[in-house]
Amino acid sequence: MIIIKKTFTTGVFLLLLSAQCFGQKFRPKKLEETLSIAVKKAYGASVRIWGYDTLKKVQTSAQFTGVVVTAQGHILTAAHVNQPDNTYLIMFPNGKSHVARGLGEIEFTENKMFPDVALMKIIEAGAWPYAEMGWSSSLKIDEPCLSIAYPETLNQTLPTLRFGRITDLKNQFGFIQSTCVMEPGDSGGPLFDHFGRVVALHSAIGTDEDENYEIPIDLYRKYWTALNVSKTYGALPSNEDAVGNDPLQSAILSISALQDQQGSFSTLTTELKESCLGISSTVHGKTQKINGTLISLTARSAVGNNVINSLVISKSSLIGEDPVVFTANKSFALKVILRDPENDLVLLQPIGSIQGGIQLKQFNRDSLSFQRLGKFLISPLPDRPDQVSVIGSMYFNAPKRFSIGYLGAMATFKDSNIVITAVQAGSPAGISGIAVGDRVLSINDMAINKPEDYGAELMKFWPFDSLTFKIKRLDQLYFKNLTLDVFKSPLSTHPAELFNGGKSIRRDGFTQVFSHDGRVKPEECGGPVFDLKNRFCGINIARSSRTTTLVVPTEVLLRLIERYQSSLPTR
Repeated sequence: MIIIKKTFTTGVFLLLLSAQCFGQKFRPKKLEETLSIAVKKAYGASVRIWGYDTLKKVQTSAQFTGVVVTAQGHILTAAHVNQPDNTYLIMFPNGKSHVARGLGEIEFTENKMFPDVALMKIIEAGAWPYAEMGWSSSLKIDEPCLSIAYPETLNQTLPTLRFGRITDLKNQFGFIQSTCVMEPGDSGGPLFDHFGRVVALHSAIGTDEDENYEIPIDLYRKYWTALNVSKTYGALPSNEDAVGNDPLQSAILSISALQDQQGSFSTLTTELKESCLGISSTVHGKTQKINGTLISLTARSAVGNNVINSLVISKSSLIGEDPVVFTANKSFALKVILRDPENDLVLLQPIGSIQGGIQLKQFNRDSLSFQRLGKFLISPLPDRPDQVSVIGSMYFNAPKRFSIGYLGAMATFKDSNIVITAVQAGSPAGISGIAVGDRVLSINDMAINKPEDYGAELMKFWPFDSLTFKIKRLDQLYFKNLTLDVFKSPLSTHPAELFNGGKSIRRDGFTQVFSHDGRVKPEECGGPVFDLKNRFCGINIARSSRTTTLVVPTEVLLRLIERYQSSLPTR
């Protein structure tokens, strides 16, 4: 990811007819229907790519994205991830993989960031899924658009969707600009118009989440013949093709209401808006704020002489001691009644009666199918405007990668022992007294006998978990008690790491989540997510990256509530 600072078909014909519906009053549900058609056309052609050694059968580069635009297997991508004649593994959303070869690219000799145009082609013959190419010359300001790409941080086999609008038709660098948010891994990914046609390719980002720079599709059209030659062009090729005219230009939408998505999309009832509550507690000696979701129990739960008519669900790792929930009129103490560390969920009981909340009948119990990709979501927040987003994925597992607890000690396998080779000063290992040369015998009574045991055992734990190391130093046995810290990533100036609010500390290790592109801050997680039908879809559990907020779906929440209810004594 480069950094920059500052033919009619029946479906299209129906879109042309429906386009008139946007002229008088913005209707989110109508736009949702339009985008659903576009997703069906575009999704299968968006491919995950990385460099590939065909002899050793190994990956040779970081992953990036591209889009197949012909049945013969031509792939559009960005020059900064392409090299003519290099081989690449192309992975379709249907799970099939094929080898492609880099063809031509255009990157100016004096500044290789521009215009960032490149072409690849699948080597073997076939009839490949492909997306239609549009015309960047017919784009409009405030035109709705979609990104379908493979963000590096998620490391998933399927792409994620993001929604936005066109904000600049040609900036000072020659790029189109959109609010479809990007991050590393998305480079070369397609930007689609609301007809599902490729109109631009992802190139670069700025620090602001609305700074997303796109390569105009017309450059690929204009230099198609030249790009089919395996060559790097240091200037625009002299051989030009006709760009042509867009037959759908008059039907392209421009929706000014998209400039204020929060105001335009806010269709939630007051009761549902008020189901998102602010919570404060003490976590590791510091005041921590987080949101929670108020659930109304239709069938009241009785504990002793107390009748519980509501519960609050939130993010467990950010709920500590003495939690207090704040409503519009007053505050209530909360009692932790159940934690689910695997999904980072906590169930809390208000000490007092809170009116309102989401009723169980409002839970969306539908499984998350492909047909729901691109549907709009609303995340209400107690102290700033609702965040509008689109469903970016179906359910997936998010293995623990970045949320591991920090130990600060490295080890190697030596003379049939796991031996500590380095200890960082001030780390939990260092503070506990673990030293270079110590042999690790067990962690929390789990024997460490093989090299893989050490890493596998540590991967089970989260920041602030307590561990006991049994070590042997010379001929003496020692037990070292320590508490894991938060893993601190190296400081980065890349804008993908500098977005407003940053990432959640606990942002992976989930068994079932889905993604959306809502700009929810880490301390705003725990709150509810609704669709345009006012159905409860889950809670925001983590801000994963610049492009992605993760949601724990309602079916997981229901299992937690049912687990709690089954533990209650019968009356």
